[in-house]
Amino acid sequence: MKNGNAANTPTEELDEILLIEDRAHVELDQAQRALLASDVSWLEYRAEFRRQMIKDGFLKHPWRSIFEADMIFTLIGHKWLEGEILTVKQVATYFDAFTSEVTVTRHIDDMVASGTLVRRPDPKDRRRLLLIPTRRLFEIGRIFLHARKEIARQHGFVHDLSQDCASEQ
Repeated sequence: MKNGNAANTPTEELDEILLIEDRAHVELDQAQRALLASDVSWLEYRAEFRRQMIKDGFLKHPWRSIFEADMIFTLIGHKWLEGEILTVKQVATYFDAFTSEVTVTRHIDDMVASGTLVRRPDPKDRRRLLLIPTRRLFEIGRIFLHARKEIARQHGFVHDLSQDCASEQ
């Protein structure tokens, strides 16, 4: 950043427009820059993945947010792997800060139509519908997570299981 007038308040400094020539002086360390680059690579991958999802018929309505759909896929799959089967209402509570239950239901409709989820009545309460993932959901998830892992590796992030085990002791 350019050196401003000493009379500048911190707020005025934060509002200063950055020139492209000043990019080397932005206070981000190498790890932060790598994370930022990883996020951008991930965004580029997501755009391509979205095109493929539409082409293959997994996302019937391309104007809907693929990022919401990704989060719903992830939530349902993760909870199922942990032994919990969710309802539409439960899924909607995770997203109530930024989308409506109607939007969540529409994403779930798309997922059911594409064969990645099945709705089943809850045997304990037939008014509730349980969201059961299919093998197709996990195949898409496997491809998705493999790509995410590769992007992280390209930017220097490697999961070290031995380090995780050592920190738990």
